[in-house]
Amino acid sequence: ITGHKAGKAYHKIVNAHIYENQLESMRDVQLKREPFESPTLTINPKIKTLEDIETWVTRDDFTVDNYQCHDAIKYPFSV
Repeated sequence: ITGHKAGKAYHKIVNAHIYENQLESMRDVQLKREPFESPTLTINPKIKTLEDIETWVTRDDFTVDNYQCHDAIKYPFSV
């Protein structure tokens, strides 16, 4: 739509909380994991205008390929 070449998207987490009873899982599991290769997002090239997005585009016009994730970590819940 904008005519710009696609690039990378970054996400920043601010003010994350890790509680004392979660430190072991964070240190011994989360921080020792190797990240996977980044997935790719493909957008239907027929989308040309904002009107297209407002009138006919659906989630089927976007695909995420090669997404991988690690198993969930069951952190203790803190109150």
